[in-house]
Amino acid sequence: MRNLLIILFLFTALSGCDYEPIFSTKNSGFSINNIKESDQNNITREIAKSLKIYKNYKEKKIYDVTISTNKTKIITSKDSRGNTKSFRLTVICDFVIFENNKEVKSKNYIENFEFNNDSDKFKLRKYEASIEGDLVTKIIKDIILELYSL
Repeated sequence: MRNLLIILFLFTALSGCDYEPIFSTKNSGFSINNIKESDQNNITREIAKSLKIYKNYKEKKIYDVTISTNKTKIITSKDSRGNTKSFRLTVICDFVIFENNKEVKSKNYIENFEFNNDSDKFKLRKYEASIEGDLVTKIIKDIILELYSL
């Protein structure tokens, strides 16, 4: 009975608040007019696809953006026989914001992650793709927060 009362109280308290997601496009205060991709790779396309939801809104601040990305995977350690033990995956994104054809801000986002090698190469590739997706998601969140703050 006590648990039921606690759940009922929490439900009533939480339903009364005006929750709104942080990254909602409604009343964002900005709109993206044009997204220019400097290079054609999966990371750049993923970032551009995530920013397309902010396109063509009737807001006061209208930006054009340019995106350029690069991904590197380097060996960070080897064992005594010369076999790879660990890698570092780095995703770099150069992001430039223009307003009225003038550069407002240029920012360089760098995200790193170190991971161990695996003898199962298929599993390693899937894990690497998962890590890359997480790093790109972090960069996208940082870009959106940057656009909100301008």
